[in-house]
Amino acid sequence: MRYCVIISIVLLFKTFICQENSNNVCSRWWDYFRMSNNSNCWYDFAADAKAPEIIKKSGYPFMEFKVKTKDGYILKLFRIPRVSSTKPAVFLMHGMQSSCGIFLGLGKQSMAFLLYEAGYDVWLGNYRGSEYSEEHEAMNATQREYWDYSVDDIALKDIPAMLQLVSYYSRDRGKIIYIGHSLGTTLGMMFASEYPDFAANSLSLLVMMSPTYKLPNIRTPYRFLFPLLYPAVDISNALNLVQSVSRANLRNFTRPLCLSSPPLMIACLTAMNIFLGPFSQIAPETIPVYFNQIPGGTSLRTLTFLTESSRNRFRKYDYGIGKNRYLYGTDEPPEYDLKNIKVPVYIMFASNDWSISRQDCINFYKSLPERARYGMYEIRNLNFNHYDFLFGRNSKTLVVDKLIEVMDKFVSDNTNKV
Repeated sequence: MRYCVIISIVLLFKTFICQENSNNVCSRWWDYFRMSNNSNCWYDFAADAKAPEIIKKSGYPFMEFKVKTKDGYILKLFRIPRVSSTKPAVFLMHGMQSSCGIFLGLGKQSMAFLLYEAGYDVWLGNYRGSEYSEEHEAMNATQREYWDYSVDDIALKDIPAMLQLVSYYSRDRGKIIYIGHSLGTTLGMMFASEYPDFAANSLSLLVMMSPTYKLPNIRTPYRFLFPLLYPAVDISNALNLVQSVSRANLRNFTRPLCLSSPPLMIACLTAMNIFLGPFSQIAPETIPVYFNQIPGGTSLRTLTFLTESSRNRFRKYDYGIGKNRYLYGTDEPPEYDLKNIKVPVYIMFASNDWSISRQDCINFYKSLPERARYGMYEIRNLNFNHYDFLFGRNSKTLVVDKLIEVMDKFVSDNTNKV
């Protein structure tokens, strides 16, 4: 019986999704039952393609770069170059279990393309272990040692390396505007607090969508799993296992399962929304695109950030007393001090985001030094959660239009000062 179910799922997947250049998205849930010769369905290459192909097929210029971190990880950055504008470069940083593809998921209405159309030179970053940054000078992603990194390594090694590259190619435009989503905001906070002068010299503004700092008020029911993450690392160490949450394995499971029929599409989206928020603006035609980008890969140690933040901590990785004393000189890991941040910070958050609560966002903003508080914007729509910033049907009007307005004013004000 079990094998019959699996075979049925695979056959449904082939019927509905996998036929090359046949209809693969529909505007209504029930149309997915009958996609061929259906006027409510069409082919969207973003539901099948990788980020570089999405950019090129959408009619935009494309450049690819690689940069090596000081510990040997090789990261890919994608650029949508805007050479005929004096506006600065914007650096987009994705969150946990995703890649830069999340900024490209809505066709011409995607955040990356709208920023380009607004005159900005757009750079898309990908940190270590994510879909487009799985290389290393001496290791490969099948080795246990490759995944032996934490959020600290991403924030303090990957982010500086990528920003140095962006600065090199865009220095004539002035400082970079950093835009992060979810864990992408965490990386910006850690980087700017640990290297305040470096950040102040390279960044003009930090934009943080769903800022992920201390999260004692996180509402997701999944929070009961967070305490299990450290034991999972310890067990994998003891058994000498690869400590990764594999993008390929996860997506090879979720994509055919979640796209095999409308009921399963709804079930998968509901399961995600239990973590992100109860209601979403993700439209039926966006679901195949969404599951083409998510989930992505990361290390188990990166996930332990959720354990720390839900316990109201914002500190470096906890290796245990012995190694903590060796690395930090203290029994407990040191906290990142937001008071060091010199770069102006603008935050955007959603009232009905279960993973990043309104109160935690406000607490984060109040924790910043006054010189760094540039403003905050709250999206109060009931059906708007964590990933609607990037995949929601109204993300242009609710997020990107406001974002461009704020950025344009910031650039204009600072240009006038000069």
